[in-house]
Amino acid sequence: MSKLILRRIILAIGLIIVASALTFSIIAAAPGNVAALIAERKAGPSASAELVQQIAEELGLNDPLPMRYGRWFSDAIRGDLGDSLRTGKSIDQEFSERIPITAILLGGGGIIAFVMSLGIGLLGAVSNGRTVDHLLRAFALIGASTPNFFVAALLVIVFSVSLGWLPAFGGGSFVSWIMPCVTIALFPGSVLSRVVRVNLQEIMSRPFATTGFAKGYSRSSVLIYEALPNIAVPYLTTFGAQFTLMIIGSIVVETVFALNGIGAFFIEAIRFRDFISMQATLLLFIVFFVFVNLFVDIVCLFIDPRIRRETHG
Repeated sequence: MSKLILRRIILAIGLIIVASALTFSIIAAAPGNVAALIAERKAGPSASAELVQQIAEELGLNDPLPMRYGRWFSDAIRGDLGDSLRTGKSIDQEFSERIPITAILLGGGGIIAFVMSLGIGLLGAVSNGRTVDHLLRAFALIGASTPNFFVAALLVIVFSVSLGWLPAFGGGSFVSWIMPCVTIALFPGSVLSRVVRVNLQEIMSRPFATTGFAKGYSRSSVLIYEALPNIAVPYLTTFGAQFTLMIIGSIVVETVFALNGIGAFFIEAIRFRDFISMQATLLLFIVFFVFVNLFVDIVCLFIDPRIRRETHG
């Protein structure tokens, strides 16, 4: 088991290095001169070419790309992500202020998606082709097809403007998080509900489910106690993938609801061509993607011995 986990960790580190190198190269190839931007903010529009060249030398922007990436990545490992060109504050300080906001959004959205997907999937499986099953399937299809910005706008119009029940902006109180968390949870919850429903349908055709019916168990009992544990691995794998994609959804949701999280910070960095902040945020996204999936892989190794046997084989 320890060898399998170590192998997964090594693979995760390799993925972080490769993905960060690709994103660093893309940002470096983007139009614009970082040294000129810094010089303009220091000396105004009349910044001299000598000042631009001096800043480029100080930052090592004239060095070969592999050398620049190696220096940047080694600094990032030590926790030095540089300073924001837009605010002048260190990226570490920006992240420390904004990560808790995004963490609350993702945590709340993840809980809602988890409960929603299991609830819809189980209710559909219990109904099994009847009216409730068809209605829930239609709801999941609509939820998986509707973009976040439209859901956010619709919720604001209904619950903030028309009814006045919920605040439209900010994250100061518990109720102010309801609409952002529901918005970011709708798509993954809808997708996961179909994963639950389809896998339960397949499991219910297996012999052990038939044996449960022969013993006199109801369909609900067989679904919960026999079928549901057997879909744990595909469900957790898909949940991990959908949860990581929620970080992309946070970019839209935080902007709409005026939440000063990592997603909003990334949008601001793009608008102001803050290349240093863009690189640091993309690195944070990569680490989040990789380690969430690593955690899910390790959990699946523990709960399903078949995966361990297949990996050894």
